[in-house]
Amino acid sequence: MNQAVQAAYSIALRLLTQREHCEVELRQKLLQRDCDALAIDSALEQLKDYGYLSEERYAQAFLRSRLKKGEALWFAAEKARQKGVDEEALQSAIEEAEHAYDAFDACKTLLSKRDPQQQWRHDQRIWQRQARYLRNKGFDTAVIMQVLSK
Repeated sequence: MNQAVQAAYSIALRLLTQREHCEVELRQKLLQRDCDALAIDSALEQLKDYGYLSEERYAQAFLRSRLKKGEALWFAAEKARQKGVDEEALQSAIEEAEHAYDAFDACKTLLSKRDPQQQWRHDQRIWQRQARYLRNKGFDTAVIMQVLSK
């Protein structure tokens, strides 16, 4: 392994010890650190061979994190696509997450965390604000109306 590849590999490995990254994201970070493109390719291949770089793990971790923050599944998946996650790995992670995901429960939980006193029941402006907030988290109107009408 030449020095440029070793440097790219070390930087990438250090980044991966902090959190999972997708290949596109890791490549961008290495380019920002002025690593050689050929060295980056070689380093990323080694990381994949050793199992340190995994699109599947990244997609699962990314969706899990976004769902925990209260985002709708499709919305979290769209953000993952924008980050450059491999589509096949993302589809696999979506299918896995769909089994445990319920949009109604997720929306209801998010609303109860945001407004535990349920002030939205008594004030139309607060109701509208909560509906906008839930919409911005990716929930569709039918689910929002269902949660806010309960």
